[in-house]
Amino acid sequence: MKQLGLAFHNYHDTYKKFPAYSYPCGSDPTSPYRSYSAFVQILSFVEQSTLFDLVATQSGNFNAAAYGVTAGKTKVSAFKCPSDSEFPGNYAGMNYAVSLGSTTRYSNLSQQNGMFRGEGGKSDDELGMKDVTDGLSNTLLVSEQLVGDDNDNAIITGDTSELLFATSAVSWSTFPTQADIDAVGASLPTGAARLGDSYQNSSNGREWMCGLPAQTAINTLAPPNWKYNNCQFSGSGFAADRDGIYTPRSRHPGGVLVAAGDGSSRFISETIDLTTWQNFGARNDGNVVQLQ
Repeated sequence: MKQLGLAFHNYHDTYKKFPAYSYPCGSDPTSPYRSYSAFVQILSFVEQSTLFDLVATQSGNFNAAAYGVTAGKTKVSAFKCPSDSEFPGNYAGMNYAVSLGSTTRYSNLSQQNGMFRGEGGKSDDELGMKDVTDGLSNTLLVSEQLVGDDNDNAIITGDTSELLFATSAVSWSTFPTQADIDAVGASLPTGAARLGDSYQNSSNGREWMCGLPAQTAINTLAPPNWKYNNCQFSGSGFAADRDGIYTPRSRHPGGVLVAAGDGSSRFISETIDLTTWQNFGARNDGNVVQLQ
């Protein structure tokens, strides 16, 4: 985690801004599936310059089918947590994600209040340190996420690592209450009702190249290791090109590792006060938090 915090800071030192969470592909700048992530941008800062050159981000080989190219299936040790399992098959896997803040929105720039933003591959919208008015040490930069098992027809009892599809509409998009998020969680399908790719997305954490939630972006609407599954609002999609609740998760007992905007790393308890956690995710809401 400390390595990633340093990598993003070195990127900022070089370009005077942090990367966006999602960039359009040159071949199709309107498709969220043809996007690439903030982690592609920092490859050269985690000793992966050769891989960065291989990616060739404007070559037109970024799309849902072409994530199988050599670059996309190359495992990067800096992007994997040893406490989690490998993603099945020969996919690269991804255990870390940048923060969009306390918002459900995956493509609405005006409501993305985290240290990263973007329009789901439709534009590139970088932020700099000057935009983090709540203070770098008080704002989330990167956190952990878990990989799925790539099997939408299986249920792992008690495991909340994979996404479900929420069918109930919500009236909020930022800073929900505990009751708000628990109402969504309680409405999610359970047991046999969650089987199949119309109800479950088990492809989370598959692609470090893809600039979308469930692959390389999280939000801070629900506490770390939330008791309910993460969920996307409406429809299926391996990359979760949907609004939703994408909270950080880990296999560590009691919480998750994070990097703050100043590059420091720390362990956040899953019992953290919800308002404090949501404010930690926001860069400019005026509620400065002090974490132990």
